[in-house]
Formats: sequence, C-alpha cells, structure tokens
Amino acid sequence: MGLFDVFKKKGQPATIDQTPVRELYLGDLEKTQLIFELIDVPRENRGEEWQKSFLENIVHASFRCGDPQVITGPDGFPYFQLFMPRPKERFQCYVIDRMKDDFLLKSGYGVVINPNDGQPDWVLSYGDILNLHLTGSFYTTGPTLFSGAKEDETIRKDEKVLVGQPSEFVLPETARTILRQFLLNNGVKSPKVLLMSRNGGPGEEASQDLVFNLTPEAFETEELFRSVTQHLAWFLPRHYSFAALSEKQFSDCFMPL
Repeated sequence: MGLFDVFKKKGQPATIDQTPVRELYLGDLEKTQLIFELIDVPRENRGEEWQKSFLENIVHASFRCGDPQVITGPDGFPYFQLFMPRPKERFQCYVIDRMKDDFLLKSGYGVVINPNDGQPDWVLSYGDILNLHLTGSFYTTGPTLFSGAKEDETIRKDEKVLVGQPSEFVLPETARTILRQFLLNNGVKSPKVLLMSRNGGPGEEASQDLVFNLTPEAFETEELFRSVTQHLAWFLPRHYSFAALSEKQFSDCFMPL
C-alpha cells in the first residue's frame, strides 16, 4: 500500500537540490479540502474507496513542505515531506503534479505525506512518482507486458528472447541517471541495462523484464548483491519486473545507464 509502520526523521540528506522553484504553484482548493476530510477518517476505516479517492486527489491538492524539506526514511531513501496547510496561515504551495517534473524525478526523491508521530498518511517511492509521470497514476494495477517475476529464474537453452534498449516511455533519461548514481554509489563500476522480451513456452504469454548487468561476483558479499538488487525496486514502478544477469550473456546489447 505504500505505508511504513514507523517513519523516523533521520535528518536532511546531503544531496538536496536547493534550486528554487521556478514559479509559484497553484493547487486545486477543492481537492485540498477533500484531502482534509479524508485524513480525518480513522485509519481502521480507510478502505479501498478511501485509498482510491486519496490517491486521485493528492496529485493536484495544495500542500506545504516540512522543515527540513527532505528526510531519510527507515529504508535509507530520501523523501520530500508534505503536510496539509494550516488554517488561515500563508504558506508556499507544493503540488505533486508539478513537483514531479520540476525536481522530484531529477533529484531522486520519494514523497511522504503528513509524517506526524511516525505514522504518515501515505508514502510514495521514487518508482511511484515515476509511474505518475509515465501513466498519470501512482500505481498500475491492470495487465502489463512485465512478467511480474519475483523469484530467481533461468533462461532455458531452447528459449527465444529478444533484447534491446528500454524506450523513454519505459525508463526515461532522468530515471536512468538516478539509477546509475545509485549503482555507482554501491560499487557497480559500469552500470548497464537492457530490455528483454521472452516469447514464453507453450500456453505462456510473452513478457518482458528490465535486465541490469549485476552479478554476485561484483560485490563483496552475496548479501550485499541481494540488498542492492532488492533496493532497485524502489526506483521503479511497482508493476515492473527486473533481473540481474552477467554482461557476458548479452555483451553487445547492454548499454550504459
């Protein structure tokens, strides 16, 4: 659902983009009022309809930022803090729909909404913001071409696969840059990616996965390899699936992130 049980403020990351907003945001006051009403609903009564309404309306609602603007979540990733406006108080307005293209995607931030007392109303990963940019919604729930694989898989010897580069619609340049920096920071000397399409066996549908040139041998321990590959999911829309393969398997097809 995108919520942490505990959200501790760990201070402001050193990589904050201090570039001022180019122009003032103007949010939708009706949607802002709806959010006020929704957050008054007790947590135990926030069902599917509540979630749907909340996610639809926070995109254009007006928020104020926190102090500091960006904090580190318990997962180690940076989140821009958004809070509801205080009644009768002037504030600089922040609107997620504008923020995503102005600085969230470029800076590698997620968003946490009302992280009061360690219980935020919602937490959005970088991948959720990216999905909003690509599709107009935070989450894609219908069928997609991505395989959705969660466990380690093996390519069969007789299996036919097609490989190429993910398009700008699948993995925009801004997201590539953020992913590249994450992998460089974790010891990957030359991060690369490709998009692999698999025809599937008899009775199976075709599917696709992103593939990164990561292998356990490139890390100090297999535990670190597993941690890095698992954390890649934070940067990608939740319906995306991806794999880690040796660059030797598709040496001519991997391209730098």
